[in-house]
Amino acid sequence: MKAYSANRFLDKEKGSVEDIGNDNHLLTEDIPLINPEKWLLRADYAARIESPFQERARARMEMIKQTLTDLLPDVEEIRIAPPQKLNEQPRTEFKTPYGWVRFDGLSLGYRAMMGWVVDLAARMFDHYPESPNPLAEPAVVLVDEIDLHLHPKWQRRIMGYLSERFPQTQFIATAHSPLIAQAADDRTNIAVLRREGDHVVIDNNPENVRNWRVDQILSSDLFGVPLRSEEVERLMAERARILSKSRLSAQDKSRLRQLEEAIGEPPVGESKADREAMAILRAAAAHLKPGA
Repeated sequence: MKAYSANRFLDKEKGSVEDIGNDNHLLTEDIPLINPEKWLLRADYAARIESPFQERARARMEMIKQTLTDLLPDVEEIRIAPPQKLNEQPRTEFKTPYGWVRFDGLSLGYRAMMGWVVDLAARMFDHYPESPNPLAEPAVVLVDEIDLHLHPKWQRRIMGYLSERFPQTQFIATAHSPLIAQAADDRTNIAVLRREGDHVVIDNNPENVRNWRVDQILSSDLFGVPLRSEEVERLMAERARILSKSRLSAQDKSRLRQLEEAIGEPPVGESKADREAMAILRAAAAHLKPGA
């Protein structure tokens, strides 16, 4: 079993399992991950140098490069660039729509994802040295806050990508994202942790939200987040209290008009074009009303 905490910091120099060690205190914050760039440079060296293990090293280098290009959005290719001047080290570069980017030029989300995925792959290579595909061997992996630093589009795809590249790995992940819950397929078990008083209750059978909209998931029992700002929620609660009265005074009616103006019309439709079209329809309907 391997666990990755939310504090996924990379060691600056250590590029192998031997350097980092195999001690795994679950979700300990101060244990660094293998430096993915250093590990890739070592893997590339092993693939290039003639040895009894060269063919296996080449296969594993291609395996990890394919895994990373599958996982990292907009990364089309990975290469090891030669030194540009004397005493300079080779470096990893990533082909993106903006050209070739060095490892330290990637976003934090990319580097964090590469950090724990390369760390996991390196440990599986080390644990299954004779396997033709160590990434397809069994493993159990805990990942805290798997959605950390990830763009919403990436959050929606990440579990599917991981399941494809590590087909026999059981991933146990925590997340604060409705997109992770929405993307869960039939093979995924979702559990919701709720605080009740001084303890936590685990709900292993929450509603299936796969076909729900993100806003519906947010407001469901999974997250329980109001869909509007706190200020609008307060105004709407006040409006509801006034409307619950059996008889409205002139002051109540005046306050209702103020509340309606402050709350405004909720957006209709899923795009700006939808909302503009609805505004035109409303204007036309108002124009066609008798007496308008």
